[in-house]
Amino acid sequence: MNRKLLLPLVLLIVGIFSLSANPLTLEDALERARMHNLSLQGNAIDVNAAKRDIDTSWNLFLPNLNLSLSHSGSGPVFFEPATGFTGPASFADTGLSLGLSMQFTLNAAVKEQLESYNLAYQIQKVTYEQAKAEIQRNVTQLFYYLLMEKQNIEVQEANLELARQQWEEVKEKFEQGFASEVEVLTSELSYEQMKPPLQQSMNQYASNLLSLKALIGMDLADPLEVAGGEIPSLMKNLEVAELQEYLAKSYSIALLDLNLASIEKQKELNKKQAFTPSLSLQGSYDVSAWSDASSNDFNDSFSYRVAVSLPLDGFIPNSRTQVGLASMDDSFDKLALQRRQALRQMEVSVISQVQNLNMLSLQADLAEQSLAVSERLYEAQVIQYYSGYLGFVSLEESRNNLCAQNRECLVCSTNTSVLLSTFSTT
Repeated sequence: MNRKLLLPLVLLIVGIFSLSANPLTLEDALERARMHNLSLQGNAIDVNAAKRDIDTSWNLFLPNLNLSLSHSGSGPVFFEPATGFTGPASFADTGLSLGLSMQFTLNAAVKEQLESYNLAYQIQKVTYEQAKAEIQRNVTQLFYYLLMEKQNIEVQEANLELARQQWEEVKEKFEQGFASEVEVLTSELSYEQMKPPLQQSMNQYASNLLSLKALIGMDLADPLEVAGGEIPSLMKNLEVAELQEYLAKSYSIALLDLNLASIEKQKELNKKQAFTPSLSLQGSYDVSAWSDASSNDFNDSFSYRVAVSLPLDGFIPNSRTQVGLASMDDSFDKLALQRRQALRQMEVSVISQVQNLNMLSLQADLAEQSLAVSERLYEAQVIQYYSGYLGFVSLEESRNNLCAQNRECLVCSTNTSVLLSTFSTT
């Protein structure tokens, strides 16, 4: 296919899909992600499983029940027993027994076991909220990038059309003898050079659109178009204020705190299981029947057992219990160090992000001022060009500079919005 026809065809296809697609706002995208994201659904299953453990924790007080049924038989193998008054022994000497047994063990560590279920549930809840916030951040960032690329494509399309019109005007002037062949070639080259960046922007837009569809659980073949107003930007200086409050809301720190509490609770549980006695209650009821050649027996029985046991392994130095408890202390100390390190890294990250935001704010101000100057300069040079006081090459340089300033403003606004979204998830 002719390369000159490729770009109009792509623009036509994109336009058709845009007309058939339902506009998607940022709020709609976030809602769809919360409902249809597969990773988030997996986290929700973990939360429900942990909640089920709490709701059914009363089963710790249920005894173990066993019902058994057995059938047995006996008879001679090599030697036939002597014949008596009742005749020879039968090979059909059989018995049938039915038994019901119960065992219940109670330890002082049951309280810690119940509390560990609650800690596990809290960990899964925070993990779910962290995953949801991360998905919201990723959706927000992709949405802003799409808005930026969409606006960038619109600007480039307008510039491309303007370049085409200028090329036509220069060709017309050349035919009338008012322009040189160099000006015609320069305008044509400028027009052709604007097509690859436009194609690249459209490819980037399509790639980000696919990523957004996957993130919000949308069919990749369905048409989609993002809709929204201006990209929000921060045009004022920030200070590192309320840093401790921000860090206190961090999901990463909250998870580390819960895991520390979980290790501590597990250690208490293991210590009570190892150093406190356990009460065991056992009971069984059996019914049996036996039939042989001389008689039929039927009997039942009930038995019970109450026992108190105390494990002694924990009192032996360097025993498995002692080594296991020491390993849990090591895990607790290591996790505490990780929390301190994570807290320090987050403090550095927050300060760095605030500094970056202030820098982006300053860059955005400078970019808007440069854009305003570039627009006035371009308008003035257009007048000079048609008045015959300015060459076409200088006009092209001014227009290219105007395009670059437009993109710089878009990039500054988008980067500011993306950086702001990181404060909501850590």
